[in-house]
Amino acid sequence: MGTAPVRMRVRWNVTPSEARTIAAALQTLMLQTRNRHGCASCSVVTEMGAHPRIEYVEEWQSEQGLRRQIRSDRFARLAELMEHATDRPVVTFDLAGGITRNLDYAVDVRQSPRLR
Repeated sequence: MGTAPVRMRVRWNVTPSEARTIAAALQTLMLQTRNRHGCASCSVVTEMGAHPRIEYVEEWQSEQGLRRQIRSDRFARLAELMEHATDRPVVTFDLAGGITRNLDYAVDVRQSPRLR
């Protein structure tokens, strides 16, 4: 029996003047992510208008794959893009066993020693 997929979901609002630039950068990240070993899916949804909203979702075949990506430079780039939010981004990690964590999970992963 295989492990259940895990998911990272990030939602945030940006200014109308930055929406297209951030969406384009996320499209690039999405394409890079889809080519990573263990990626089950990756998507970007943008709602344009007076208050643009962005949703970025990655789904991984295992938590180990998700953890590897959280430690990557690509994840650091995603964090930089989130800094352009007009309010606090909502970050959730849906893990095996029905566990849901917020941004503290990424902090824990990036600070923990890497397992071989």
